[in-house]
Amino acid sequence: MILKILKLNVYVYFKIGIIVEKEKTKDIGGLVMKEKKKAKRAFNKGITLIALVITIIVLLILAGVSIATLTGDNGILTKAQTAKTETEKASEEEQIKLAAMNAAMNTQGYKYETEDGQKVPIPAGFAPTQTEGENSIKDGVVVVDENGNEFVWIPCTLDEFNKQRKTEEGWSSKQWWYNGGTWGDSQPNQEKIQNSITNNGGFYIARYEAGVPKEATEFYANSDGAEYKRTTEFNTGRDTSAYKPVSKKGVQAWNFITQQNAKKAAGRMIANNGVQSYLIDSHAWDTTCRVIRDKVGKDVLDSTTWGNYYNNDKTKYENLNTLYALHTYNKNGSDGWGYASTYSKRQVTGAPKAKGYNRLELSTGASDDFKAYNIYDLAGNVWEWTTENGTTADNSGGSGDMDDIADKDENLDGNAVFRGGGFYHNGGSDPVVHSSGNQSAATYYFVDLGFRVVLYLSNPIG
Repeated sequence: MILKILKLNVYVYFKIGIIVEKEKTKDIGGLVMKEKKKAKRAFNKGITLIALVITIIVLLILAGVSIATLTGDNGILTKAQTAKTETEKASEEEQIKLAAMNAAMNTQGYKYETEDGQKVPIPAGFAPTQTEGENSIKDGVVVVDENGNEFVWIPCTLDEFNKQRKTEEGWSSKQWWYNGGTWGDSQPNQEKIQNSITNNGGFYIARYEAGVPKEATEFYANSDGAEYKRTTEFNTGRDTSAYKPVSKKGVQAWNFITQQNAKKAAGRMIANNGVQSYLIDSHAWDTTCRVIRDKVGKDVLDSTTWGNYYNNDKTKYENLNTLYALHTYNKNGSDGWGYASTYSKRQVTGAPKAKGYNRLELSTGASDDFKAYNIYDLAGNVWEWTTENGTTADNSGGSGDMDDIADKDENLDGNAVFRGGGFYHNGGSDPVVHSSGNQSAATYYFVDLGFRVVLYLSNPIG
């Protein structure tokens, strides 16, 4: 009996031991499995972090490649912007060509209704561009002649046209010569000009500064791209009045010209039974300044921000792809200006900037920053001759109040007047309304002195 009990206990203990060992083995195996699972999860986590780092590196590389592809001189965005600009330019040129064709077919003249319901006289040989932003009295109506020259209609009454500068607040402080004496526009046919304003309610002003015609330039190419050089007489003040000026975008302003030659050249531009071109007179200049001030809100007493002056910090030179010339002062250590007669046609990026004593002359209509009432460069770039002449009482100049304009059909002796400031002047001290006539003879010429044309209509239209 005792033996049986012992055997049973041994058996029970044996069984229990097996069970215990199994449980221990099972527990150990689970722990191993758990550890293996933990290790696997840790391994998986390690792979994930490495993959993430590699992915980020790859993405950064791709981003760098993408940015380089998108930006830069040969980038997609740059090319897209260039393509957009070229497309807009081509569209603008096509619109001008179309308007010029319409102008050639206009043999009678007519009254044109603008988008704001106003009537504008369109003389024979002209047509409106009908381009958005150029088709209202509010913005400035642009017309084209059959040769592609552009002009802007300036609406005014005769009283507004004849209004004296001294009645405008602040204008008298922006002049240099009126210390008494006799001053007036020595323009022939004053009566015809007055009748033109009375009969048609305004006049046309050239949209651009008078430009050098293509036949007066020499073209050649160099490593920097296309360049233009005016024929020699255009840099010496010689009589170049046999040429006809143009009013077109992207050409060299006709500088180095005397008032005498400017009058002749302006008169040659357009002359038919219905229209006569003239060098701009003081009344037309002042009236245009008032229209720009009143209709588009430009500051005419400080035109720094909307003219090519040396102190215009907002000029986007880097975005311009236009003709330009860089003029330098004290060149090669000599005292005086070094004038550039060659005009490079390339993007101004990379070219010497207008800093220090360097001054950058730009082609006509180089930037919309210089546009007001659809007229380019009335402020800055080059000073512009007017038909005004006279003498000061003491011939010393000054900023005193002016005498009333005494218009004459014949030339007045003495000084000649130019307006608006130039590329090497300050837009605050020499703004668009500025008048300069102190000791400037009608035979004077300079690198930043050009002119502009106006059109008067001989007969009532419509």
